[in-house]
Amino acid sequence: MAFTVISLGGPVAPEGEEMLRTAGVKSLATGPYPKKDEIIALLQKTEADAVVVRLVDRIDEDIMRASPRLKVIAKHGAGTNDIDIAAAARLGVPVLAAVGANAHSVAEHALALMLGLIKDLRNQDIFVRSGGWEKKNYNGHELRGRRLGLVGIGMIGRALAAMVAPLGMTTQAFDPFAPDEAFGPNATRCADLDTLLKDCDVISLHCPLTDQTHHLIGAHQLGLMKPGAFLINTARGEVIDEAALVEALKAGQIAGAGLDSFAPEPPAAKNPLWSLPNVIVSPHIGGVTEEARREVSLMTVRNVLALLGGSELHARYFVKSRG
Repeated sequence: MAFTVISLGGPVAPEGEEMLRTAGVKSLATGPYPKKDEIIALLQKTEADAVVVRLVDRIDEDIMRASPRLKVIAKHGAGTNDIDIAAAARLGVPVLAAVGANAHSVAEHALALMLGLIKDLRNQDIFVRSGGWEKKNYNGHELRGRRLGLVGIGMIGRALAAMVAPLGMTTQAFDPFAPDEAFGPNATRCADLDTLLKDCDVISLHCPLTDQTHHLIGAHQLGLMKPGAFLINTARGEVIDEAALVEALKAGQIAGAGLDSFAPEPPAAKNPLWSLPNVIVSPHIGGVTEEARREVSLMTVRNVLALLGGSELHARYFVKSRG
């Protein structure tokens, strides 16, 4: 039986599309952020066997029920907060994630934000473009000798810990779900989040968005951080209480923030973060370098084809409901 795969929010990379064609799979794609009724109509018409989730608001139970042949939902990436995992579990539809495919890319981006902040690059760029050249306006420092605190020690966190070690940084991590061996040679376990926030010079967030991590970093947590500390977020915007972060940055409670994700996305045009000189932002692109996008597509397609073909997949690719 021929299979049909629908990619919601745009096609996978050309290499992934070629893999689908070679396997004899019919591949269709919508534009970015298709409306719910459009998705349901397409799934009903095609009776799709698999859905690849790229740029879409949310995949809920109504959408999952639209195709009677739906066998798998695959996230084109690692974060699955745009999929109702509990509904998929009730319906017996497995949800896959491309775990680790863009880990190196996201880790590099977190490091770039750290370097941009501590070297004062945003303000120096503005200064030079406006005709300035005096060195007295520079307020840069070194990462050497500083302590990185990771909230989450998955593949991204481990990659970042390895990257900063040659710079002379030490790394601690808080992750109550990770076994001791997950910390590897470059990070030590911190028993609780408050201690991590108090002790570290840079806090980098690498945890999934769940009910437990929503607004994990709020006014209380920001108040525990050092006045000279930086906050980096390449996870999900909802992990941070953005209003509390704005107040902490304005008050000089922390030194700065490097943000690649926001809540909501895209953020408001008049977001108060834009006017703050101690903030560097990017449009949630940490994991979408050309190299990472290609690998995410290939991993996603390989996993979908394996599941449709009845082959076994490693447990790490299956997303389980936390509800």
